[in-house]
Amino acid sequence: MSTTQELDRIWDTAMSQRAGRARTRREPPLVRLWDAAWELRGRISGEYAASFEWKLNDTGTGTVELPAEHHLARWVAQYWKRRTQNIHITVDKDGARWSGRLSEVTTSQDDMGLRTTTLTFLHDFEELRHIQVWPNPFTPAAVQFPKTFLLAGPAIWTLKCALFLNLFRLQGNLWRLPDDPLDFRSWVQSLNYRDWPILVQPSSLLLDDSQWTIINSRFKTWADMATPTLEDGQLMVTCRRWLIGDPQPWPGANLNRNGQLIIDIEDKSGWFEETAIGGTIAGGLIRTGVDIAENLIDETRFALEKVTLTDQYTIPGFLGVVPSQPWVVYRTDTEQGTNTAETTSFTWQPATVGQITVGGSSMPGINEGISAAIQMGPALLSAFIPFIPNLGGPLDTILQPLYSDVLLAFQSLKSPLRTRSLGWSHYYENFEDGADKAYTLSAVMALRAGFYRSRQRTSHTMKVGDGAPYLVGERGRGHFWLGDRVGGQIPGAPDGQVVVERVSALSLAWDAETPHQWDITLGDLAVDQDPLEYALSKIRGLTDALHDIGVV
Repeated sequence: MSTTQELDRIWDTAMSQRAGRARTRREPPLVRLWDAAWELRGRISGEYAASFEWKLNDTGTGTVELPAEHHLARWVAQYWKRRTQNIHITVDKDGARWSGRLSEVTTSQDDMGLRTTTLTFLHDFEELRHIQVWPNPFTPAAVQFPKTFLLAGPAIWTLKCALFLNLFRLQGNLWRLPDDPLDFRSWVQSLNYRDWPILVQPSSLLLDDSQWTIINSRFKTWADMATPTLEDGQLMVTCRRWLIGDPQPWPGANLNRNGQLIIDIEDKSGWFEETAIGGTIAGGLIRTGVDIAENLIDETRFALEKVTLTDQYTIPGFLGVVPSQPWVVYRTDTEQGTNTAETTSFTWQPATVGQITVGGSSMPGINEGISAAIQMGPALLSAFIPFIPNLGGPLDTILQPLYSDVLLAFQSLKSPLRTRSLGWSHYYENFEDGADKAYTLSAVMALRAGFYRSRQRTSHTMKVGDGAPYLVGERGRGHFWLGDRVGGQIPGAPDGQVVVERVSALSLAWDAETPHQWDITLGDLAVDQDPLEYALSKIRGLTDALHDIGVV
């Protein structure tokens, strides 16, 4: 009898938990507007439509369409009546928080006289595109020595450290007056991180097991500097606004300033440890590891004979994806009646080139050695033969344009694994920016970035129903979130082939007639990049390079 009662109790608990999750899933998003000082102006309701997009290591956009007569629409549109310009927004849904700053407001009127106010916001990742990494954050702009900011170490700690140092430069008022010189607190603001608008989540250097890297910057933005490292290490930047009433972001933080932005970097891929990148419906997902060749470029994945079973999945009530053991798979078997994705589109793009070239300047010591040799010859001759002047300096000046950046100035590497997989007829090579000097650590990183950008790509775009069967959410409120590894069955694949990719984009949208719905994108967004957009991105990269060397 007790056994039956115990089973009934377990059943009732499970059904209660299921009903609670269903109620939570149906709750509408909490959308709030804040002024420049992060004081609440109101909760948005009665909107015509809204959509908000999370992007992996990129700036997503958010839009809200309101009746022009809405009190919040009038407050935003009548900018001349506000003392401050900036307007912020937060959207809370299923443990996730989208936050951003207003980029534009548009008021339109149709032929029937109906006025609509559209608010457009940029995600808080945009903040990182407006923080430059100085060569030396501790000296004024007029004195920047050394010429380039260089830092080596574990990827997560290195990127966080670079961001923290430049936030300290911006908040510390080391070489300039604070915004309010008469406020004594503004002079010592750098000594109290709790007053900073942007904070970096602390992490340990010794416990950081992310891939090692070397970063360099000469007035690059932090986002541009970090992109190659984030891509190569498959890391994810998280941006979350802390609001009064939220739990403290870390033990001992003791924050009390509403709206502070917390930046963190997470490894949710498990790429360099063990994870699954594919499999079949019948055979399951294959757990693999990665092996890096001696050239530091080629990577091969191998099936693990012994896999590590995670304990997190045994915790009652746990929701989420462990990087080493992904499990969420969306099916597309319409014939078998097991379709769990409403619509899906899968794209595969083969790798392009088998060889990458980097460089432009001779490796350190080459030009200097040649110059010393040229000057040493006439100097020795002048020392042993009297009355012969030392012409080493003038001779070096004349010959310098001929020998400078000639020897060991470029580095080219061919990938045997890739060329064999592409076949004998393939595109030959690309030149990769990002390393001015060949045969350096930065050149190796540029080579890896070049092979990464030209690798084979897959992109899986699906429209899914929230809770059918998986919940989309963060912080224990959903089965997966941005950056997690999720599988998708290739439509029409006879053997049920499944491709596992990171969630690279999430979109939450609703309107007056349609309840909120999630759209998810798995894989690399660049697979469907427009040719014009690609050309513009290359022009932007060239402009950044010219900016670094002082041409523009």
